[in-house]
Amino acid sequence: MARTKLIAKYAALDTPDLAERIHNTITDHIAENGIEDLPYLEVNGRWTGKLSISDGGWRGDFDFLYPVLSMCRVDREGNVYADMTKIEKRVAIWREMLHTPHEDDQYLGVCDDTFDDSDFMEDDANELHSAFYKSEMDSFLKSENPDILEHDLALTEIDNLFRDSSIGADSGTRNFREGFAVQRIDNAEDYRKLMEAIEADVAAGGGYSWINPDFDMDSIEEMFAGGGKDQEWMQWIDDLRNGRFGDLPEDYDGLAED
Repeated sequence: MARTKLIAKYAALDTPDLAERIHNTITDHIAENGIEDLPYLEVNGRWTGKLSISDGGWRGDFDFLYPVLSMCRVDREGNVYADMTKIEKRVAIWREMLHTPHEDDQYLGVCDDTFDDSDFMEDDANELHSAFYKSEMDSFLKSENPDILEHDLALTEIDNLFRDSSIGADSGTRNFREGFAVQRIDNAEDYRKLMEAIEADVAAGGGYSWINPDFDMDSIEEMFAGGGKDQEWMQWIDDLRNGRFGDLPEDYDGLAED
């Protein structure tokens, strides 16, 4: 029942200098790409040891995965940079999750008896898988009448390109042997489309609904409006840089955790 195989699989990522590597990855990204899109990006660490920053992709269930801004600070002059203390905190949380056995491990395929190396794709295949998934998600969200069943079948076809899965090939059933967070939904309209497509599929007898019946468009818009600084990120940075908040303490961190 141990997790020794899973832990060994992530050894290339779970190194003593992981926090420093993440710090360097964030710092390099800001230097090369600026800060405008940071509220919509995540740091992903794979079993291969690869660290990347993106707005989504195919994710392993035990990958390191946190929003970039959760590991940054913003000083009183509007400078944004990686914060080692916050990074170390996330690394500690991730390591505990990776190393701590759970009573359901045998059903999750992560104990030594059920662990399967074939569930882990190499980086090149993972990047291509992610690109296909994100392209399909983008098409789905841009459709005037998105069909969740057609979308699901398209995702299954993509899965079958990357996995030798008789389950997916024979029955069309999605085979989530590795976790995913393909594309972050960061606006009310896209979220509404997704919810309405799911509800339409349920109404046609195609599945089960987990959607709150009181979850109307007003509540969706309110949910996304509650994003705070993320929703007006660059305006907030501009206000800081131009001193519109008055005198702030020297140790000010606009992204300080509550």
